[in-house]
Amino acid sequence: MSFGDLMDTNADIKNIDIGRLRQICLEMWDSTSDDFPMLHRRYTDSDHAANHARLKTYIGDIVKLVGGFDGKTGQDPVAWGSCLKRLIYESGISMAGLDDPGMKLLLNGGFCEATADFIEQARAFDMSFRLDDIFQSLRNVWIMNCIQVLLGIGISVTPSVFAYSMLYPYTDNFLDAGKVSERQKRETNDRLEKRLGGEPVRSETLLENRLFKLVEMIEGQFDRKLFPMVYRSLIGIHAAQVRSMRQDKGSPLSLEEIKDISAEKGGCSVLADGYLVKGSLTEDEAVFIFCFGMLLQLVDDLQDAADDRRNGHSTLFSVNGSRTSVQSITNRLINYTCRLLEDNRLFAGDTAVTMMRTIKNSIILLIMGAAACNSRIYERAYLEELERYCPVSFKELKGCYSRVEREYLKLKMKLAVKSLEVPMARAFAAGILV
Repeated sequence: MSFGDLMDTNADIKNIDIGRLRQICLEMWDSTSDDFPMLHRRYTDSDHAANHARLKTYIGDIVKLVGGFDGKTGQDPVAWGSCLKRLIYESGISMAGLDDPGMKLLLNGGFCEATADFIEQARAFDMSFRLDDIFQSLRNVWIMNCIQVLLGIGISVTPSVFAYSMLYPYTDNFLDAGKVSERQKRETNDRLEKRLGGEPVRSETLLENRLFKLVEMIEGQFDRKLFPMVYRSLIGIHAAQVRSMRQDKGSPLSLEEIKDISAEKGGCSVLADGYLVKGSLTEDEAVFIFCFGMLLQLVDDLQDAADDRRNGHSTLFSVNGSRTSVQSITNRLINYTCRLLEDNRLFAGDTAVTMMRTIKNSIILLIMGAAACNSRIYERAYLEELERYCPVSFKELKGCYSRVEREYLKLKMKLAVKSLEVPMARAFAAGILV
């Protein structure tokens, strides 16, 4: 059964039942095979060795280029950005299995400009916003940009794209803060819920003042009476985020409860992306976007599996299950990715098709990397088989991830001394890829 078989309407609907979306999403997940996925290209040991050598070179060249950026007037930003785009393009083609249309869409299609716009706006809104938070926010900006492409809307950082992408790093960090009492967290959550619902609420803290300003930005773009689902989706993700706090509690959750929370949190998060991009969605669009959200949530959970196990955070990949069970879930995640993003006729046009293919291939590579970095939760034989479909061996891929993390820490230290993220992003966007 394809994703399209789950669809039954294409009409614009002002009020879509989020509970029904979750049910459809979970039915699709449960009906997806957990057999080892039918992936396409296999890589030999010699392929792995050659690709690893190329990857090391690309990383070294990118690190040198980024590290040499000083933002001085004598430095040609267009030449610098063009060089960086060329390196990323070549690494994407030769290493990540992406194709020419996909890489050119990412590098020339408006994503780079949106990235620079967001970073500049984030710095103007809150100079204390950490670099880690900016990158966390950018992940959501890029998801919303992808949805803009799929829906045939020009890529841009609208007030709602900016506001929503800023909103949840603030609340995530607040909920994770160990020095904040449970009472404070509950009171702020309650006030934010009322504000999202349109009630007049006075902010009690600096954080609440910022959160309410972001909600006001959304209200300036979408009238509450004309676009009710924008605000229902925002209330939905807020409720899902609060419910997901149960994953950190001492009381055990069943796998079914964990799966339900994952679907609700991931689905509602990206559903809000969709409504904040377009204002209203057809039911088919809402179902796809909700399912896409669950997919992204589970990829995040796999990436964080080791940390979640150490911290007692319950996800499908961190609870005390057998390696066989984790492998079955990983198989299903890859098959679910292909089922959702392959042969999907919901979004028309060559650009949308390219976007879907690029998203699919990128997510599968992310899953491979996550498996490599969480090798202890898998059997050796399973990893060896999965590794055959990865351009680089898992050992070397894990090593490259570690190097990138080290270089990112150096970059953060450099930017802490001299704030260069805005001119760097502008130079990257100004680059020309021919």
